[in-house]
Amino acid sequence: MVMKRISIALCLVVAACGGEDDSEPVAWKDMSFEQRYEFMEEVVTPQMAETFAAFDPKFEGMSCPTCHGAGATDGSYAMPSAQIPPLPGTPEAFLEYAMDPEIGRWSTWMYETVVPQMADLLQVARFDPTTETGEFSCGNCHTLQAVEP
Repeated sequence: MVMKRISIALCLVVAACGGEDDSEPVAWKDMSFEQRYEFMEEVVTPQMAETFAAFDPKFEGMSCPTCHGAGATDGSYAMPSAQIPPLPGTPEAFLEYAMDPEIGRWSTWMYETVVPQMADLLQVARFDPTTETGEFSCGNCHTLQAVEP
């Protein structure tokens, strides 16, 4: 009887341990919609909300609609979002746009902080304007204004 109880207890202890999940994290590009949603909710949103709120307290309540706009409501979460201010469509126009001190402050912070952090979180290469290589840039979140002929 004692051995039976010990065996049952041992089985329960082993089952409760369950071991660690030693699977490799799934890359953003390989995630299903459900995995992306969970990753955004559990990893990206909390980290980026902290980053944005540290820069500007108006982002204290940052949530899905802050970046995804109407896409957060309709469930598509499509990016880039038309609800985020559009950016000039050429490097020359952007340089002129960034001459405004407040826009320049935001642009510098986005380029130096937000873009690298998001690229790291999504496990993609940050766009390099010098070599024109990389996957993550301003245009992943912001729409770009059409270039006039």
